[in-house]
Amino acid sequence: MSNDTSRGSKSPRTIAAAVIFAALIIIAVVVVASGPTPQPATQQAEKTAAKPADTAAAKSEPISIAMLETPRPVPATVFKDAADADLTLANFKGKVLVVNFWATWCAPCVKEMPTLDALAAKLGGPEFQVLTISQDREGAKVARPFVEKNQWTHLPLYVEAAGKFMKDTRLNGLPTSLIVDKNGNEVARVEGELDWNSPEVEKVLRDLMAKS
Repeated sequence: MSNDTSRGSKSPRTIAAAVIFAALIIIAVVVVASGPTPQPATQQAEKTAAKPADTAAAKSEPISIAMLETPRPVPATVFKDAADADLTLANFKGKVLVVNFWATWCAPCVKEMPTLDALAAKLGGPEFQVLTISQDREGAKVARPFVEKNQWTHLPLYVEAAGKFMKDTRLNGLPTSLIVDKNGNEVARVEGELDWNSPEVEKVLRDLMAKS
């Protein structure tokens, strides 16, 4: 009887070839699944660092007076004085005005208020006036004691508790100030806190006062 055991078993070469083939398949699957090689963290940081830096630089720019290309009439919104009498900005026609909208809860408003008080003391008179109009919803009840406590002696109390100025003058936030000429037109706007006692601001206002 002949020996047929070689038919029932694989040769060492066949086994080795099968192992190598299987290894190549595994390596190919791993490479495909892993996807593209990730960029180093330093390269990713360089790509994203520019935008936040640009934003921070923009926020650090000083607030300035933005003159309007075309003056526009101020609205006829009704507000109250310290005696609870109704007024509109038309009552002050003939004067250059800084109309400041503020609230007791607004920290930047409170911070700039002493500079508005100093401006009113320096330029206030027949041709110029500062109107600080409180936007507090509780009106004079909260605004009056707040003004008295802070001793803003050159800023008479004005309030508008209904929030109509927010819509009528398209306020984006507080503080916002309108600069109004003698004809009752808004000629400039300041959105945000400003040092109103600066020489640059005084020059802008004096130039407007000099115009008939």
